[in-house]
Amino acid sequence: MSNMDIKTAIETGDGLALHSLLADDPSGANRLIKWGKKCEIRTHPLHYVSDMLFDGTLERGKAVPLIDAILSAGGDCNHQASNGETPLIGAASLAAEDVGLRLLDAGARPDLQGAIKETALHWSAHLGLARLSARLIAEGADVHLKDARYNSSPLGWAIHGRFNSPPGSQGNHYDVVALLVAAGAAAEPKWLADEQILADPRMLSALQRHRS
Repeated sequence: MSNMDIKTAIETGDGLALHSLLADDPSGANRLIKWGKKCEIRTHPLHYVSDMLFDGTLERGKAVPLIDAILSAGGDCNHQASNGETPLIGAASLAAEDVGLRLLDAGARPDLQGAIKETALHWSAHLGLARLSARLIAEGADVHLKDARYNSSPLGWAIHGRFNSPPGSQGNHYDVVALLVAAGAAAEPKWLADEQILADPRMLSALQRHRS
């Protein structure tokens, strides 16, 4: 334990050590972790769990107990970095679906926006995270909101993710598209004329399912 710190406890998935460290110093639950080749990155502990999952350092089954330890010590599930990103946006963008669901249980806000005015739902849709997308929609995430870089809604992000598989993609884009359309998201005419979509009957059906 003498060589253990919060960063190392997260990286090794040592929930007991993390509990102990935070019991001794609860402020660590919100102290930014320095990492990167030159320690140039500053990340909230709740976000760092997803970072370590994404790069394979942390075993997937050990993530949620770490999140629980940080939350129980007072970790702020709605902490926003300088670019606006939250632990929930981080979980969605890094394919940490169970982490995202646990953060929502703890009160994470789905409306908060990241660096390009995107929400967790944009990222969840892009990576085909059906369970997280469903929960975000149920919690009131805006299915119509367009980001500032691509001028695209979560539905557009889901379609892009289906045909341009991003790192961490879970591949459940058809289910996500169906969820978004059922929640009121509308397909843009250009999508319905797109050759890739026209060649994908399942995607085309999902997009047209609730058209009047």
